[in-house]
Amino acid sequence: MRASLLWLIPALPLIGAVVNGALALAGARSANGPARGFVSLVAVLLPAAAFALSVAALLALPAAGPGATAPALAHTLWEWMHLGGLSIALNVLVDPLTALMLLFVTGIGTLITLYSVGYMWADRGFARFMAYLNLFLASMIVLVMGGSLPVTFIGWEGVGLCSYLLIGFWHHNDEYNDAARKAFVMNRIGDLGFLLGAFALASVTGSLDYQQIAAFFRDGGNEGLIAAKAGVLALAGVLLFLGCTGKSAQVPLLTWLPDAMAGPTPVSALIHAATMVTAGVFLVGRLGDFYAHCPPWVLQIVLVTGAATAFFGAVAGLFQNDIKKALAYSTVSQLGFMFMAAGVGAFDVAIFHVFTHAFFKATLFLGAGAVIHRLHHEQDMRRMGGLKRDRGLFWTYLAMSYGWWAIIGLPGGAGFFSKDLILERLAAAGPVGVAACALALGTAGLTAVYMTRLMVLTFWGGSRVTDEARHHLQKVPVTMTIPLVILGFGSLLAGLVWMELPVAVLNSHLLPGFLAPVLAPAQQVATAAHGHGLHLPAVVVALLGTGLAAAGWVVAWLLWRKGPTGPSVEQRPTSVPGGFGGAWTFAFDRVYDLCVVKPVKGAALALYFLVELLLVAGLTEAVRMVATGVCGAGFALSQRSRLRTHLALGVLGLVAVVAVIAWAL
Repeated sequence: MRASLLWLIPALPLIGAVVNGALALAGARSANGPARGFVSLVAVLLPAAAFALSVAALLALPAAGPGATAPALAHTLWEWMHLGGLSIALNVLVDPLTALMLLFVTGIGTLITLYSVGYMWADRGFARFMAYLNLFLASMIVLVMGGSLPVTFIGWEGVGLCSYLLIGFWHHNDEYNDAARKAFVMNRIGDLGFLLGAFALASVTGSLDYQQIAAFFRDGGNEGLIAAKAGVLALAGVLLFLGCTGKSAQVPLLTWLPDAMAGPTPVSALIHAATMVTAGVFLVGRLGDFYAHCPPWVLQIVLVTGAATAFFGAVAGLFQNDIKKALAYSTVSQLGFMFMAAGVGAFDVAIFHVFTHAFFKATLFLGAGAVIHRLHHEQDMRRMGGLKRDRGLFWTYLAMSYGWWAIIGLPGGAGFFSKDLILERLAAAGPVGVAACALALGTAGLTAVYMTRLMVLTFWGGSRVTDEARHHLQKVPVTMTIPLVILGFGSLLAGLVWMELPVAVLNSHLLPGFLAPVLAPAQQVATAAHGHGLHLPAVVVALLGTGLAAAGWVVAWLLWRKGPTGPSVEQRPTSVPGGFGGAWTFAFDRVYDLCVVKPVKGAALALYFLVELLLVAGLTEAVRMVATGVCGAGFALSQRSRLRTHLALGVLGLVAVVAVIAWAL
């Protein structure tokens, strides 16, 4: 594939968004008509074609160059603008990091779109939903293919807009609209940090282009300048990470993500699995050379934030009764693991966990959607149970079992490989890393508990399905089953790309070797800055992880095998704020209200009094007094209703003005 054709990868789903958007505007809402089938065809085939082009781009990557040169396909569409000495181009870049991201963004995105055909078929806004999905995928592709920070920011904003549209898709519900607005506003807070950090970085490197930024920090001749500008670089690193905390739901900008469950389930899978929420991890990895040369405490902020987020998400997940919210807090926790890896300079392991997480979390969300579909929109796990015996959910149960096996870290699952690598890298990263490793081990144990709780309450034990739900059981269509089965097996097999086996699709490189030209130089610098911690053999880490997973499994089975504990379903609503997760999310919201909302309202009120009541009202009163004075002086008597009189007075006034000017000169 030629570099000049790379623009087709985001263009194809964008065309799908335009076509389906036009059909939605034209009112293509027939329940079984050909228009709906055409919408499905466009929505699925164009992202599938983008996936095929992504594979072609991967195979077209040149061989790795000498030294640390990363193989890449790059193409500049046009020069965008020049700001002083800063040149900004609309360019795309496909290197090993981008190629890996593109594979699962387009591949899993296509499967989620296919799943959506069955899940949303009866919805009157079917064409509009498919248009939003295609636009979301196009935006995410732009985000990962951007060759510079400004181009990435276009996709960054695009996925933010699409998340707003998809979370609030059922906009007749005010709570869903509130959740959509919350996601949009909280992401804008992070986006301001992104912009400020990007231009702070450009003030040192003289460029916003990723390849030029990496070359700047890899050039030994710039060490003096880097040391002299350490303060600016630290500021840029913190501000850019603020953008990542918004997009990837880290403390403190995390409360929008559980509320995003207001959207249809395919939206939850798309946002939480392979696309939007992993954008922050991708950006830190993409800027790995920059972060490795920041003062060490910048990456320690990333590490501590990830650790706090991972632990919070795991504890909050224990108290959720809504199956989608339990998975939402699981995503929050897993994102924390990714940032912990990035915080100790293990950028390749962080990206590897992004990769494995995409499979098992998409499986779990789509499986939850199949359960909800089968039970006629029931989401409360306390009203489920025994569903593994439901023949209509056989493939769903099988796939979710694979996803559960992977996420808790049992041997063979995708999470077993990536999570154990994170623990190993944390332990080796100095005292702070060792402390984070201990917390991560506890969090891994909690993950096993709350995810097994989800399986026990949903599929195992006795049935608690209500008579109404039994009366309205719906068949899970094949368009929902096929993606589930594919992703379920992916949850078991995705971790094998890290093993020492020849993988032809990666140009005969293992995944670490494949990513090394992009990430290895940064990792070497960051690792040296962290110092030495504990060297835990891989076997020891595997035994610890497996032991914790097994212990969590046993604990959850003993606690919930007889059904839910605590107040009955009738006494306690599905949506908390009663449990830990809801209470703590509410606490975060109170902090935002105290630190952000109330100060902004106070400033707005002060401006209202100063500008509206004093300045504007004062000027209005002055104008009124002038008008009253003019009338009192008799000028109003000179006004006549005849046009000739007005013209004559106008000419006299013009002559007077000209005479005054001539006299003054």
